[in-house]
Amino acid sequence: MYNHLLSGLNASLLCTLLVNAPLALADPLTVNVEKQQDLSITLYNQNLGLVRDVRSLPRINPGQALYIHDVSHQIMSQTLQVENAGKILEQNLNNNLISVTSLLQAYTGKQIQLARFNSVNGSETISNARLLSANGQFALVEHKGNIETIPVNQQGWRFIFPTIPEGMQSRPSLEVRSEGTSKASDATLTYLTHGLSWQMDYALVLNSKGDRLDLDGLATLNNQTGVDFHNGKILLMAGQVNQPPEQLIRRHKTAMLMAESMADNGAPEAFQDYQLYRLPQRASLLNGQTKQVSLISAEQVKADRSYHYQMQVYPSLDRQQYEQKPDIKVSFANTQKQGLGFPLPAGNARVFSPDSDGIRHFIGSANVRNTSKGQKVELPIGKSFDLTVKRQQNLFQKNYDTFLTGHELELINSSDQAKPITVTANFQQDWKITDSSHPYTKINAGQSQWVITLPADSIIRLAFKTELKKP
Repeated sequence: MYNHLLSGLNASLLCTLLVNAPLALADPLTVNVEKQQDLSITLYNQNLGLVRDVRSLPRINPGQALYIHDVSHQIMSQTLQVENAGKILEQNLNNNLISVTSLLQAYTGKQIQLARFNSVNGSETISNARLLSANGQFALVEHKGNIETIPVNQQGWRFIFPTIPEGMQSRPSLEVRSEGTSKASDATLTYLTHGLSWQMDYALVLNSKGDRLDLDGLATLNNQTGVDFHNGKILLMAGQVNQPPEQLIRRHKTAMLMAESMADNGAPEAFQDYQLYRLPQRASLLNGQTKQVSLISAEQVKADRSYHYQMQVYPSLDRQQYEQKPDIKVSFANTQKQGLGFPLPAGNARVFSPDSDGIRHFIGSANVRNTSKGQKVELPIGKSFDLTVKRQQNLFQKNYDTFLTGHELELINSSDQAKPITVTANFQQDWKITDSSHPYTKINAGQSQWVITLPADSIIRLAFKTELKKP
């Protein structure tokens, strides 16, 4: 009877233990990309991206481990936010990936096997050894009572490891534990990551007269995160952001809501102090892929091709003679009247122009800065072949509290067309032009400017004198 009673108590105790066993002992849940319900990615210009990944989850027990695979290998784990998966107790980035180096580190002080290939007879011998240490090139092993060095990553030798160490995996994963959920749900993962970036590239076709151009802006997207992103909403943030990551995440929640209402033509949306572009269709961005998408297009934009020469006026004697080529600048106003009138992200602009047979040739490139509507774009694309500036100082005089300098410039146009040139003189102290052969304009406290039209095949002489105040 005692044994029967004890057996009943044991059964009752076992049931109690099973009922009250920690739910954390439930089998871990694994969620991979097949459970993805929605995806959106915001790319920044500075090797930065923000991922919003929605995954369907089953009901989660309190403390149960949830492993989320197929996340960026360059995730900034401190920026991770998990929503709608219960109150988060802890979250970990498991980034201990399998590699030769990590396996050697894990098995330091333990038994492994060494395989050596004999290239003479084609045989391979396998023997046991204890791994003592390893660096990038050599491993130190205890082998048959001796201490030996073995080359790492070299033909003829192989290391054989018995098993994959606990916690080591082939790809990163997020481990999340929460207070659990009462039912299945769609959880949202939001995180910043390196390895995503975009840049703007412009192709400008300038007509032969230099007064009109066609503009095409291509956004180049790049993914080096280690994972593929499939069928996602792609947003592009234009502007230079500082990177306190938590602020970016909070701001981006608002950005996502705003982006939903944007037109499907890729028009930019003003957001905070930046510009947000949304690609009109969902797209995939695979790991290692560079993708180009059309973002901006405009035809027959009114343009101006001009020639610019800058010089410095110093309070010192200069006997040197200069012969230089002026810059070629292509400029246009970013206004609706001129055929544009929308924000232009920073990027490289390559300019082409057709010859007499209509064949386009590359004639130079320059960087476009972030340009809001209403601003002017100026692109110094190269040096003029047919225009030459010869310059020399022809006067230098020291006075009580001033210096008097004189300069003479020969502006030479060797082409068969009239061309305007803008000459800018830069000053480093208070100045006053006392004499000039041509009218000039005081641009600001440190610059004067002459705009002179050079007839075809001509030489124009510009001379001026300047009084510079001593500091």
